[in-house]
Amino acid sequence: MAVTTIKPPPFTRVIVLQFTAAAIFAALVGIIAGEDKGVVAYSAFLGGLISAVPGAYFAYKTFQHRGASETEKMIASVFKGEAIKLGLIAAGFALTFAVVEPLAPIWVFAGFLVVHSAGIYGAYRLTKYRQ
Repeated sequence: MAVTTIKPPPFTRVIVLQFTAAAIFAALVGIIAGEDKGVVAYSAFLGGLISAVPGAYFAYKTFQHRGASETEKMIASVFKGEAIKLGLIAAGFALTFAVVEPLAPIWVFAGFLVVHSAGIYGAYRLTKYRQ
């Protein structure tokens, strides 16, 4: 691995944002839900984790290599990271729907969408911050 002085972007902020969004959203829907508050809350949390965990892995793989001499490795890491991220998302949904009972499916998808949106927003803010 080549030595570089290029610092990686503070992508951990986006990861922390996503996990925080998962916890807060799950808590809020658990409080607001009528019946089965616990089921709704953990369903939303699982949906959030289905987005946050693969996103964290992708961020790690993406920023694993830095510098001009590492360009080919960097590009390969992005493609490999994205492929594995999509596989982790598919596996997360499959395992959740196959194993977890009782489950509130709409809240699994809602948790996923909220946390995924938080990640997109965090990445946008990160690029705006770095300019």
